[in-house]
Amino acid sequence: MGLDFDITSAPPDSARIAAVRAELLAEHQRLRSLDKRFLIVAVTALITIVCFVLLVAVPVVNDPNTEGDIVFIAVYALPYLVVSVFVVGNTMHHSRVEVPRKALRTAEAALQEGAQEDIDALRDACRAHAPLGTYQRQVASQGRALLQGELDAMRHWLDEHDGQAR
Repeated sequence: MGLDFDITSAPPDSARIAAVRAELLAEHQRLRSLDKRFLIVAVTALITIVCFVLLVAVPVVNDPNTEGDIVFIAVYALPYLVVSVFVVGNTMHHSRVEVPRKALRTAEAALQEGAQEDIDALRDACRAHAPLGTYQRQVASQGRALLQGELDAMRHWLDEHDGQAR
């Protein structure tokens, strides 16, 4: 999901960036539909449990001929069932929706235009290191500004290569 920016290769063009943004929008809509489906399933499960309690459990417990074991199960086990359904549902929702949503937000943030102060902070590094300067000139030749993901990749490249010189 998203673009992997590599300073040592050619930067992505505007068409590729637009295509990735469209993919991210489609993924955002897919996650939104999963949210709606989760909500529908959760409400349905809750309504089912409430109906069971009102239509089956309460009349059985109120009946004087009911054995103690059934009352015990209805009174003490039902809350654990409700909590189990809630925990399993939220765990599934987290793994299927929230984790991909976090990756989606990261990918969307990488495709935002970089802040001017971040670009200014890397200007001296671009002059001092040929690969960074080359990459910045290739982006400028495309007529677009550096993206946040590209600035992060430049910082990462700079950290790796300045660390080797020390």
